[in-house]
Amino acid sequence: MALIYYERFDCDDQGWNRLVGAHVFHQPSHPPMRERGLFMCGISEARGHTEIERIDANFHVLLFCLGGSGELFEGDHTWPFQAGELAMQPARGQRGFRRTGDEPMHLVWFLLRDEPRWAHLNAAHCYVKPNPHGWALHDAVSMYQREAQYSNDRQSYTLVMPALELLCQQLERAVGPSEASPGWPQQLQALFNAVARELARDWPLDTLASQLHISPAHLHRLCLQHLGMPPGQQVFVLRMQKARELLASGLPVGKVASLVGYQEVASFSRRFRQYFGYSPSQSPHQKPSRAPTEGS
Repeated sequence: MALIYYERFDCDDQGWNRLVGAHVFHQPSHPPMRERGLFMCGISEARGHTEIERIDANFHVLLFCLGGSGELFEGDHTWPFQAGELAMQPARGQRGFRRTGDEPMHLVWFLLRDEPRWAHLNAAHCYVKPNPHGWALHDAVSMYQREAQYSNDRQSYTLVMPALELLCQQLERAVGPSEASPGWPQQLQALFNAVARELARDWPLDTLASQLHISPAHLHRLCLQHLGMPPGQQVFVLRMQKARELLASGLPVGKVASLVGYQEVASFSRRFRQYFGYSPSQSPHQKPSRAPTEGS
Protein backbone atom coordinates (compact mmCIF):
# COMPACT_ATOMS: atom_id res chain seq x y z
CA MET A 1 0.00 0.00 0.00
CA ALA A 2 1.45 3.35 -1.00
CA LEU A 3 1.95 5.81 1.84
CA ILE A 4 1.64 9.04 -0.16
CA TYR A 5 -1.07 11.22 1.36
CA TYR A 6 -1.39 14.47 3.29
CA GLU A 7 -1.94 14.27 7.04
CA ARG A 8 -2.47 17.16 9.47
CA PHE A 9 -2.30 16.71 13.24
CA ASP A 10 -3.42 19.66 15.38
CA CYS A 11 -3.26 18.19 18.87
CA ASP A 12 -1.91 19.33 22.23
CA ASP A 13 0.13 17.08 24.50
CA GLN A 14 -2.73 15.97 26.73
CA GLY A 15 -4.03 12.41 26.59
CA TRP A 16 -2.37 9.14 25.56
CA ASN A 17 -2.16 6.73 22.67
CA ARG A 18 -1.26 3.03 22.24
CA LEU A 19 -0.95 1.54 18.76
CA VAL A 20 0.30 -1.31 16.61
CA GLY A 21 1.36 -0.77 12.99
CA ALA A 22 2.12 -3.00 10.04
CA HIS A 23 5.41 -1.31 9.12
CA VAL A 24 8.74 -1.65 10.89
CA PHE A 25 8.86 2.06 11.71
CA HIS A 26 5.71 1.73 13.84
CA GLN A 27 6.19 1.10 17.56
CA PRO A 28 5.36 -1.64 18.12
CA SER A 29 5.08 -3.19 14.67
CA HIS A 30 3.67 -6.49 13.43
CA PRO A 31 3.88 -6.98 9.63
CA PRO A 32 1.32 -9.88 9.48
CA MET A 33 -1.34 -7.18 9.96
CA ARG A 34 -0.99 -6.41 6.25
CA GLU A 35 -2.26 -9.85 5.28
CA ARG A 36 -5.48 -9.13 7.22
CA GLY A 37 -6.04 -5.76 5.58
CA LEU A 38 -4.92 -3.75 8.62
CA PHE A 39 -2.57 -0.78 8.43
CA MET A 40 -2.72 0.39 12.05
CA CYS A 41 -4.93 0.08 15.11
CA GLY A 42 -4.87 1.57 18.57
CA ILE A 43 -6.53 3.00 21.65
CA SER A 44 -6.45 6.73 22.38
CA GLU A 45 -7.75 9.21 24.90
CA ALA A 46 -7.79 12.92 24.01
CA ARG A 47 -8.22 15.47 26.80
CA GLY A 48 -7.26 18.70 25.08
CA HIS A 49 -7.58 20.15 21.60
CA THR A 50 -7.55 17.33 19.04
CA GLU A 51 -8.08 17.63 15.28
CA ILE A 52 -6.75 15.25 12.63
CA GLU A 53 -7.32 15.66 8.89
CA ARG A 54 -6.17 13.57 5.93
CA ILE A 55 -6.27 14.18 2.20
CA ASP A 56 -6.34 11.26 -0.25
CA ALA A 57 -5.52 8.67 2.42
CA ASN A 58 -5.71 5.20 0.91
CA PHE A 59 -7.16 3.63 4.04
CA HIS A 60 -10.50 3.72 5.85
CA VAL A 61 -10.54 5.31 9.32
CA LEU A 62 -12.85 3.62 11.86
CA LEU A 63 -13.38 5.33 15.21
CA PHE A 64 -15.29 3.38 17.88
CA CYS A 65 -16.17 5.95 20.53
CA LEU A 66 -16.04 4.68 24.12
CA GLY A 67 -16.42 7.99 25.95
CA GLY A 68 -16.78 11.70 25.37
CA SER A 69 -17.79 13.11 22.00
CA GLY A 70 -16.40 14.28 18.71
CA GLU A 71 -17.34 15.03 15.14
CA LEU A 72 -16.28 14.02 11.67
CA PHE A 73 -15.87 16.79 9.15
CA GLU A 74 -15.72 16.87 5.39
CA GLY A 75 -15.73 20.35 3.87
CA ASP A 76 -18.59 22.23 5.54
CA HIS A 77 -20.39 19.07 6.61
CA THR A 78 -20.06 17.57 10.09
CA TRP A 79 -21.27 14.34 11.71
CA PRO A 80 -21.29 14.36 15.56
CA PHE A 81 -20.56 11.10 17.37
CA GLN A 82 -20.52 9.95 20.98
CA ALA A 83 -19.99 6.86 23.13
CA GLY A 84 -21.54 3.71 21.67
CA GLU A 85 -21.18 4.85 18.06
CA LEU A 86 -18.89 4.07 15.13
CA ALA A 87 -17.60 7.08 13.19
CA MET A 88 -16.45 6.09 9.72
CA GLN A 89 -14.21 7.99 7.29
CA PRO A 90 -14.01 6.17 3.94
CA ALA A 91 -10.71 6.16 2.06
CA ARG A 92 -9.73 9.03 -0.24
CA GLY A 93 -11.20 12.53 -0.18
CA GLN A 94 -10.43 15.25 2.37
CA ARG A 95 -11.83 14.20 5.74
CA GLY A 96 -11.03 14.46 9.42
CA PHE A 97 -12.34 14.43 12.97
CA ARG A 98 -12.04 16.52 16.12
CA ARG A 99 -12.84 16.29 19.80
CA THR A 100 -15.87 18.22 21.03
CA GLY A 101 -17.35 18.78 24.48
CA ASP A 102 -15.62 18.83 27.86
CA GLU A 103 -15.23 15.11 28.55
CA PRO A 104 -12.15 13.12 27.44
CA MET A 105 -12.71 11.48 24.05
CA HIS A 106 -11.84 7.79 24.39
CA LEU A 107 -11.47 5.88 21.11
CA VAL A 108 -10.48 2.49 19.77
CA TRP A 109 -9.52 3.03 16.14
CA PHE A 110 -8.48 1.18 12.99
CA LEU A 111 -6.87 2.19 9.72
CA LEU A 112 -8.02 -0.43 7.20
CA ARG A 113 -6.27 -0.84 3.89
CA ASP A 114 -8.34 0.18 0.87
CA GLU A 115 -8.62 -3.25 -0.72
CA PRO A 116 -11.44 -5.58 -1.86
CA ARG A 117 -12.00 -7.20 1.54
CA TRP A 118 -13.13 -3.82 2.92
CA ALA A 119 -14.97 -2.68 -0.21
CA HIS A 120 -18.29 -2.82 1.68
CA LEU A 121 -17.07 0.10 3.83
CA ASN A 122 -16.75 2.44 0.87
CA ALA A 123 -19.16 5.37 0.84
CA ALA A 124 -19.44 8.75 -0.81
CA HIS A 125 -19.21 10.56 2.53
CA CYS A 126 -18.46 10.05 6.20
CA TYR A 127 -21.13 8.47 8.36
CA VAL A 128 -21.93 7.64 11.99
CA LYS A 129 -24.01 4.74 13.30
CA PRO A 130 -24.60 2.94 16.61
CA ASN A 131 -22.21 0.06 17.32
CA PRO A 132 -22.13 -2.04 20.53
CA HIS A 133 -18.71 -3.64 19.96
CA GLY A 134 -16.39 -0.84 21.07
CA TRP A 135 -15.33 -2.25 24.43
CA ALA A 136 -14.78 -5.76 23.09
CA LEU A 137 -12.51 -4.24 20.43
CA HIS A 138 -10.79 -2.16 23.11
CA ASP A 139 -9.86 -5.32 25.02
CA ALA A 140 -8.74 -7.11 21.85
CA VAL A 141 -6.56 -4.20 20.69
CA SER A 142 -5.09 -3.79 24.17
CA MET A 143 -4.04 -7.44 24.31
CA TYR A 144 -2.70 -7.37 20.75
CA GLN A 145 -0.66 -4.23 21.40
CA ARG A 146 0.88 -5.76 24.51
CA GLU A 147 1.77 -9.04 22.77
CA ALA A 148 3.19 -7.16 19.76
CA GLN A 149 5.41 -5.21 22.15
CA TYR A 150 6.59 -8.45 23.75
CA SER A 151 7.37 -9.79 20.27
CA ASN A 152 9.30 -6.66 19.33
CA ASP A 153 11.26 -7.00 22.58
CA ARG A 154 12.19 -10.53 21.42
CA GLN A 155 10.67 -12.26 24.39
CA SER A 156 10.86 -16.02 24.03
CA TYR A 157 7.12 -16.72 24.18
CA THR A 158 4.38 -14.42 22.97
CA LEU A 159 0.74 -14.76 21.95
CA VAL A 160 0.89 -12.13 19.23
CA MET A 161 -0.55 -14.32 16.43
CA PRO A 162 -3.51 -15.65 18.46
CA ALA A 163 -4.12 -12.08 19.64
CA LEU A 164 -4.18 -10.89 16.01
CA GLU A 165 -6.62 -13.66 15.04
CA LEU A 166 -8.93 -12.75 17.92
CA LEU A 167 -8.77 -9.06 17.00
CA CYS A 168 -9.67 -9.81 13.37
CA GLN A 169 -12.64 -11.91 14.43
CA GLN A 170 -13.86 -9.15 16.76
CA LEU A 171 -13.45 -6.56 14.00
CA GLU A 172 -15.33 -8.69 11.48
CA ARG A 173 -18.15 -9.09 13.98
CA ALA A 174 -18.24 -5.32 14.53
CA VAL A 175 -18.29 -4.18 10.90
CA GLY A 176 -19.50 -7.30 9.09
CA PRO A 177 -17.57 -9.50 6.66
CA SER A 178 -16.69 -8.20 3.23
CA GLU A 179 -19.22 -9.24 0.60
CA ALA A 180 -16.36 -9.29 -1.89
CA SER A 181 -14.35 -11.74 0.21
CA PRO A 182 -15.41 -15.40 0.37
CA GLY A 183 -16.43 -16.77 3.76
CA TRP A 184 -14.51 -19.40 5.67
CA PRO A 185 -16.42 -22.40 4.24
CA GLN A 186 -15.59 -21.27 0.70
CA GLN A 187 -11.96 -20.57 1.60
CA LEU A 188 -11.58 -23.97 3.25
CA GLN A 189 -13.13 -25.66 0.23
CA ALA A 190 -10.69 -23.87 -2.09
CA LEU A 191 -7.78 -24.82 0.18
CA PHE A 192 -8.59 -28.52 0.19
CA ASN A 193 -9.40 -28.50 -3.52
CA ALA A 194 -5.80 -27.37 -4.00
CA VAL A 195 -4.60 -30.11 -1.66
CA ALA A 196 -6.56 -32.71 -3.66
CA ARG A 197 -4.72 -31.66 -6.82
CA GLU A 198 -1.30 -32.22 -5.16
CA LEU A 199 -1.75 -35.17 -2.82
CA ALA A 200 1.82 -36.37 -3.39
CA ARG A 201 3.03 -33.18 -1.67
CA ASP A 202 3.65 -33.01 2.07
CA TRP A 203 0.89 -31.00 3.79
CA PRO A 204 1.86 -30.25 7.42
CA LEU A 205 -0.47 -28.05 9.44
CA ASP A 206 1.81 -24.99 9.22
CA THR A 207 1.81 -25.18 5.42
CA LEU A 208 -1.97 -25.49 5.25
CA ALA A 209 -2.47 -22.53 7.59
CA SER A 210 -0.03 -20.36 5.64
CA GLN A 211 -2.19 -20.74 2.53
CA LEU A 212 -4.96 -18.79 4.29
CA HIS A 213 -2.59 -16.47 6.20
CA ILE A 214 -3.88 -17.66 9.57
CA SER A 215 -2.37 -19.49 12.52
CA PRO A 216 -2.41 -23.31 12.70
CA ALA A 217 -4.61 -23.12 15.80
CA HIS A 218 -7.13 -20.94 13.96
CA LEU A 219 -7.19 -23.32 10.99
CA HIS A 220 -7.76 -26.24 13.35
CA ARG A 221 -10.76 -24.46 14.90
CA LEU A 222 -12.20 -23.50 11.51
CA CYS A 223 -11.94 -27.05 10.17
CA LEU A 224 -13.68 -28.47 13.23
CA GLN A 225 -16.41 -25.83 12.93
CA HIS A 226 -17.08 -26.05 9.19
CA LEU A 227 -15.81 -29.50 8.15
CA GLY A 228 -16.36 -31.51 11.31
CA MET A 229 -12.77 -32.78 11.43
CA PRO A 230 -9.25 -31.37 11.96
CA PRO A 231 -7.20 -30.36 8.89
CA GLY A 232 -4.87 -33.38 9.04
CA GLN A 233 -7.88 -35.69 9.02
CA GLN A 234 -9.29 -33.87 6.00
CA VAL A 235 -6.04 -34.43 4.09
CA PHE A 236 -6.10 -38.09 5.12
CA VAL A 237 -9.66 -38.53 3.81
CA LEU A 238 -8.75 -36.93 0.49
CA ARG A 239 -5.77 -39.27 0.15
CA MET A 240 -7.83 -42.37 0.88
CA GLN A 241 -10.62 -41.38 -1.51
CA LYS A 242 -8.14 -40.68 -4.30
CA ALA A 243 -6.28 -43.92 -3.58
CA ARG A 244 -9.46 -45.97 -3.97
CA GLU A 245 -10.18 -44.22 -7.26
CA LEU A 246 -6.67 -44.91 -8.59
CA LEU A 247 -6.73 -48.55 -7.48
CA ALA A 248 -10.05 -49.04 -9.25
CA SER A 249 -8.42 -47.78 -12.45
CA GLY A 250 -5.90 -50.63 -12.28
CA LEU A 251 -2.76 -48.87 -11.01
CA PRO A 252 -0.45 -50.99 -8.81
CA VAL A 253 -0.48 -50.42 -5.06
CA GLY A 254 3.07 -49.02 -4.96
CA LYS A 255 2.32 -46.41 -7.60
CA VAL A 256 -0.90 -45.37 -5.89
CA ALA A 257 0.87 -45.01 -2.54
CA SER A 258 3.38 -42.63 -4.10
CA LEU A 259 0.71 -40.58 -5.89
CA VAL A 260 -1.21 -39.92 -2.67
CA GLY A 261 1.80 -38.95 -0.59
CA TYR A 262 3.08 -42.13 1.08
CA GLN A 263 6.75 -43.05 0.87
CA GLU A 264 6.27 -46.54 2.28
CA VAL A 265 3.80 -49.02 0.78
CA ALA A 266 3.37 -50.77 4.14
CA SER A 267 2.32 -47.54 5.83
CA PHE A 268 -0.11 -46.75 3.02
CA SER A 269 -1.61 -50.25 3.13
CA ARG A 270 -2.08 -50.05 6.89
CA ARG A 271 -3.85 -46.68 6.69
CA PHE A 272 -5.98 -47.80 3.77
CA ARG A 273 -7.14 -50.91 5.66
CA GLN A 274 -7.90 -48.82 8.77
CA TYR A 275 -10.05 -46.45 6.73
CA PHE A 276 -11.90 -48.83 4.42
CA GLY A 277 -11.67 -52.11 6.33
CA TYR A 278 -9.88 -54.03 3.56
CA SER A 279 -6.44 -53.96 1.97
CA PRO A 280 -5.54 -52.04 -1.21
CA SER A 281 -4.98 -55.29 -3.07
CA GLN A 282 -8.68 -56.10 -2.82
CA SER A 283 -11.25 -54.55 -5.15
CA PRO A 284 -12.55 -51.33 -3.56
CA HIS A 285 -16.03 -52.22 -4.80
CA GLN A 286 -16.18 -55.39 -2.75
CA LYS A 287 -16.42 -53.71 0.64
CA PRO A 288 -18.37 -50.63 1.86
CA SER A 289 -16.36 -47.69 3.12
CA ARG A 290 -16.60 -46.54 6.71
CA ALA A 291 -15.94 -43.33 8.63
CA PRO A 292 -12.30 -42.27 9.16
CA THR A 293 -10.66 -43.15 12.46
CA GLU A 294 -7.33 -41.33 12.45
CA GLY A 295 -5.40 -38.47 10.83
CA SER A 296 -2.72 -38.64 8.21
